Amino acid sequence: NLAASNASVDVSSDTASNLADTVVSVASSGGTKFESVEQEEKDKMVDCLTTVASLLAVDEPVVTDGVAMINLNSIDNGEAVELPTPNGVATAPVLKMNSQPENAPSVAIFDKATAQAIFPTPTQSETETSTTKNTVSEISSIDSPIVSLEFQGATELDFDIAISVNTSGDGSYGSEFVLDRTCKYYSDEVPVGWKTDGCVTTTGIAADGETKFTCSCTHNTSFAIILSATEIADTTQSDVSTVLMSINVIFLFLTFMCIAPFRKFRTRKLMQIQTQLCVSLFAGHVGFLIVGGLSPTDQASACVAGVIIVQYLFLVAMAWSVCASVTLYEKIVNALKSYGKQDKHYFTKCLIGCWFCPLFMVMATWVTAETMSDNSSPYIATTGETDGDSVEACWVDMPWKLVGFMIPVFLCLLLNFFLFVMIARIIIRAGKSGTTTSGHAREIKALVSITFTVGLPWLIILGATIPALAGVFQWLFIIITFLQGPVMFVCYVIFQEDVLTNVFSMFGKQPPKALLPPKSNKSKSAPSEDKRDTVNVKHNTYSTRDDGTNDENIYAKVDEEAAAPNEDSASRTSSKHHYETTAFTQHGQKGSELDPPPVVEQGETYENSAAQHMDIAQSSYPHVPQLV
Repeated sequence: NLAASNASVDVSSDTASNLADTVVSVASSGGTKFESVEQEEKDKMVDCLTTVASLLAVDEPVVTDGVAMINLNSIDNGEAVELPTPNGVATAPVLKMNSQPENAPSVAIFDKATAQAIFPTPTQSETETSTTKNTVSEISSIDSPIVSLEFQGATELDFDIAISVNTSGDGSYGSEFVLDRTCKYYSDEVPVGWKTDGCVTTTGIAADGETKFTCSCTHNTSFAIILSATEIADTTQSDVSTVLMSINVIFLFLTFMCIAPFRKFRTRKLMQIQTQLCVSLFAGHVGFLIVGGLSPTDQASACVAGVIIVQYLFLVAMAWSVCASVTLYEKIVNALKSYGKQDKHYFTKCLIGCWFCPLFMVMATWVTAETMSDNSSPYIATTGETDGDSVEACWVDMPWKLVGFMIPVFLCLLLNFFLFVMIARIIIRAGKSGTTTSGHAREIKALVSITFTVGLPWLIILGATIPALAGVFQWLFIIITFLQGPVMFVCYVIFQEDVLTNVFSMFGKQPPKALLPPKSNKSKSAPSEDKRDTVNVKHNTYSTRDDGTNDENIYAKVDEEAAAPNEDSASRTSSKHHYETTAFTQHGQKGSELDPPPVVEQGETYENSAAQHMDIAQSSYPHVPQLV
């Protein structure tokens, strides 16, 4: 009322002190009692104290436990005045004028606890944006006493307020937080809140656990140092993933370019499938790198389109891995039934199924999201690093991620795993006849090649569901999965002698001997060694040379289509199977001294001079040692 009537009435120090104690007592009550008070009423409490300060006798400070007030008589340009502080405040604010004011100010100072109770909690205004990338959360708080200045009748102001802040507790925030202190003023005009316009913050030197901040401002109001604690997501995994994924993309591209342009490789069924797998993985990883750089808020449309495409491409890659595992199963495990049989449309079926079936999963995700009424987007996901930080990213969100991505992927991986177990069983059984280190190396190379071809490293992520080991398995998944490209390059190009030779021949060179199996270093015209390399199979025991010279990829010849045997009219109507007893030399050549292949019933045995008593029974796998 005094302020409204412009009454020139002096307020005694005792009256001002009692009023200040009352305000502090109400503010310190805390809990729901003071929280129920509207901010407008709290603003009136502040106005009351600043008005009382202007009615005090000049240069007679009033100091209480939570508030200090003074009505300055005069202050000159360039003069620095130390202001009074509430009890318990260690360092007093200092007011310095940078221009001559028309009148000296009245000052009310609130300690940190009282200020936090009366003034609203600072929030980031719509005109302010965080300057820190990968922000998880940002918490702001009043971090200093509040200095309320009132220059009566002033039109132009320029002053500095030096406010000390206790920074000794900054270490408790941890390394994942970025701390920023800014001088702001409180405005009760709409929009109500803490603002920075008209003020510039200068950080001083820290000493004895305190740092002095200088607020250079040009208007009246209440000033304080506002602390913004910004939590930053740990991007170590993302950075490592980006590097490894880029390497993966390079090797997938090189693998494709070493195989796809050449017709002699494109005619092989397994190489056709492997090429399509490389294409889908390459496109998926490139798309994932692009989507990873998009902002879910600023580039929402591009984010949605990118996620749909990447989701589709990875589902396609997983479908091709299933096709590859089924092909290997038919060639290795189920060879007795499939030998000599050709499905001319097999690759076409895989092509249609692998590129079109994933579309249904992607469309199902989009349609269900569109039909839901909560306006939620399935393509803005909340993701995190190993420490549990959560940030928004462009990816499929729950629950759509389960139905449209995770369940189909893990069903494919589960099928691939069971097929791999059966394939590995045959390869290991075939290799038991050899005891040399190089013999076991053949099997290891084959198993590693098949493992990465059918995408089994993706199963590692299941270990991340164990809370105590989540971080370890996430790192294992990142490292091993992104080795898929380099491993496929080594297995499809380096270990395949014909592919490697073809690549070097384009430059008029021969492959270095170090990259070729030991067999390539010997003469191809030694008939005695041709005979010694003939595969002998008897009673499920596979005998090969035990000197470690035959060190080629164990399933390199799986890719060679078995031509259907010539049949006369009688054999076409019978249920007999044809098995060609083939002697492979070190160089993959067929021996010329073999007897014509006999026609046998499945389960029968026959004598052959070249094969030396090879037994073919339903439980035997004569094709495996030939592949070895």
